[in-house]
Amino acid sequence: MSTILSTSTTPTAISASEAGQAVRTDPGVEIPLVDWGSLALRAGRVGPVLPHMAWLLRFPDEVTEQTLTEEARRMAETPYGLGRRIAPPRVPGGRHRWRQEPTPPTVSVRPRPLAGADALSAWLDRELGVPLDPERDAGWRISAARMTDGGTAVLVAAHHLFGTGGGIVGALYGDGDADPTAGTTEATFSSANDFTIWREALGVGDRFRLGLLGAGRAMGAAAATLRGGSGPDEPDRLDFPPAIKPSRGRDRTRRPPSNLRVAAIGTVPADAWDGAAARCGGTGNTLVAAVAANLLRRARLARGARMDRTLRVLLPVDLTDREIAHIVHRSSGPAAALTTAEVVLPGGPPVHRELATLRTAMKTAFIRDSGRVPAVRGAGDVMRLLPESLTFKAAARAAVRFDGCASNVGSVPPRMLRLGPHVATEAAMLGFPIGNEAITALIRYGDSVALTVVTDPLRLGPAPDLREWLDEELAAWGLPELVW
Repeated sequence: MSTILSTSTTPTAISASEAGQAVRTDPGVEIPLVDWGSLALRAGRVGPVLPHMAWLLRFPDEVTEQTLTEEARRMAETPYGLGRRIAPPRVPGGRHRWRQEPTPPTVSVRPRPLAGADALSAWLDRELGVPLDPERDAGWRISAARMTDGGTAVLVAAHHLFGTGGGIVGALYGDGDADPTAGTTEATFSSANDFTIWREALGVGDRFRLGLLGAGRAMGAAAATLRGGSGPDEPDRLDFPPAIKPSRGRDRTRRPPSNLRVAAIGTVPADAWDGAAARCGGTGNTLVAAVAANLLRRARLARGARMDRTLRVLLPVDLTDREIAHIVHRSSGPAAALTTAEVVLPGGPPVHRELATLRTAMKTAFIRDSGRVPAVRGAGDVMRLLPESLTFKAAARAAVRFDGCASNVGSVPPRMLRLGPHVATEAAMLGFPIGNEAITALIRYGDSVALTVVTDPLRLGPAPDLREWLDEELAAWGLPELVW
């Protein structure tokens, strides 16, 4: 397990202008990786796990390779964007760290144009299967394909260690008013945060100190559970509705994961999306989870699995706008900007009706789980005491017990749709499943909502057509959609 710095070295947030000044005056400075970052990095090397994220832009005109190369250079100009690489530990038991890297990877442009939606989908699926590693390579890439109708599709893929979806998009395309470290590095590249060998060595001691504290908390929580109490993270004063119990054992129809990825993208008018959610007693966020759950139910049906098994759906929770001072003592170094909540849903066939029950279940999960850091469920600080060879294998398997993930990134900056003189007509954000079956993600841009699903096709069942599944799912909610 990676070593942890003490909380006394955690830097304060800075503005975008201050961050830019720090980069210019001290370009050689390094900063520690966010807690559990090293664990996630190594987990991505165990088996066919691709802990990536990506966004796809479609332009109505031709985007030249020179323009794409200039965009790659722009993305690498700041370490709060994609201009950084992972450096290995320098002392035994030390932790990985970020170093600045302003040289971008070479842009990949398909030599022949794509003809039609099927060809675009096949190209996208191949590109999503390219592994990335910010320690062994750049960790990100830009690829593009021209269409026979004169348009261009541009895909930016990056390892998830670069940040959350909203964080990295904000750093790359924001107006410069927000803190660029939020959801990206969570620490500043400045001489005040120079991650020296001495500071790294001091962090080795914190690894054991926090590990022992975490072990004590874990034992206390286990004892409270055996007594029937709620434990420190679930105060008795919170009035939780009765929870659905998760199924015991594993679903034996789920095949082992592969390194294949397929994607489906649906574009829906934003007012239609919100209207459909409101008519069913939910919100746009609830509808994302409902669509994700129905696609998982359909996969079970295709595999011949037991339909009465409950579903476990993972919900990312953004902590950047929350008061997290009360959990800083549970971490060290840069604080995590993202945690997760788990919602357990009924099994059965796909359902397209009221969303009020799901909305309540999601709210309960947020309240119950959003204060738990780190986000690797079932791990905790006690795993700091174990050898890294064991902990990263555990992390690689941690998400297997979840069926899928539903993520609402929200509105993206308008700048994201611009590339030199070109303006994209369609955009989408794609998350990658890590151990589970599928990730469903949503972004808003202009007057549109883009809903994406990325999955390992071997986990769905015999000969799945993910685009057809998404098309039928959106139609069942009465949504006018364009699936591509």
